[in-house]
Amino acid sequence: MTEAEVLRTHVDLFNGALKSRDWDQLAAIYSDDYMLVRPDGSVLNKEEVLRDLRDQGLVFHSIELDHQKVRIYGAVAVLAGESRSVTSRHGKQSQAHFRLVAIYAKEGDAIRLVHFQSTTLS
Repeated sequence: MTEAEVLRTHVDLFNGALKSRDWDQLAAIYSDDYMLVRPDGSVLNKEEVLRDLRDQGLVFHSIELDHQKVRIYGAVAVLAGESRSVTSRHGKQSQAHFRLVAIYAKEGDAIRLVHFQSTTLS
């Protein structure tokens, strides 16, 4: 696993699947024991995240990643960075600016997202 592979997985595949609402691609990227920790401290697992995205009308219009740094530790990579996104839920648009930590792990031949945590920035 290289820094370029992790960034491609995160920016092109993961963010791309969020924007295109490609649930199959997201399901393939999320590890079976995936954990999302939202800025409010709530925790969702893989199935809960997919259900929320699919059934609760969340649409990602844009996602930008800045100031990213990837550190590789054997079969695990830690991606830290700053992100800005524009989303809407049930027609109501919102913008977010947050610092993120995404942990990827090599599982067989694939790089899977095992943990994602974000903190809101002003």
